[in-house]
Amino acid sequence: MNFKKTLLRVHLGTLIILLFSNIIFNIVFDVSLSSDLRFLLKILFYLSACVLFFYYVKPFKRKALYFGFYVLSPIFIFLSWLADGIFGGLLASIFLFFFGFPNDVKFENDQIQVKTKFQGFLGSCCSYEVIEKKYFLFEKKLAEFKIEKELDFNKSTFEIQKNKVKIHYTLEDYDMKENHSIEKDTTIQILLK
Repeated sequence: MNFKKTLLRVHLGTLIILLFSNIIFNIVFDVSLSSDLRFLLKILFYLSACVLFFYYVKPFKRKALYFGFYVLSPIFIFLSWLADGIFGGLLASIFLFFFGFPNDVKFENDQIQVKTKFQGFLGSCCSYEVIEKKYFLFEKKLAEFKIEKELDFNKSTFEIQKNKVKIHYTLEDYDMKENHSIEKDTTIQILLK
């Protein structure tokens, strides 16, 4: 009985931290919890809900309906993906938006991080966020940018200035008239907040 109360407190505590504190920090201070910390809290939130479902299902209580959503939604998404791939992809994108994995870090130095932005399974390609780490627990989104093709960050050079980031990379394009590939040097300037 004591374990159930503790698990319920963990579930509600992570909900309060995820929703309310992150929203308040984002509005007041223009920072949010770091993506790694948010991911850890989401895992705690989801797993505690799954375990609590089995505690409340027998004998059946109304709370089992709430916790059943967390257990049954992945099963429902999988079945809808089998029945109709696009509908399942949409549902999985919505589910992973709330409970998904952290964004992939493509570039990192002591000042900034460049991460891929989660667009869902049916979303467009090549959206990135420029993030500044603050006090190990927080991060501030400085800018977003989108390009046509995926960047190879190993071949790109970054120049960080006071209020902008310059990314110099080589873009490979195909010339239909000449029937061969062309490499173009390209520079993107991203203004920071």
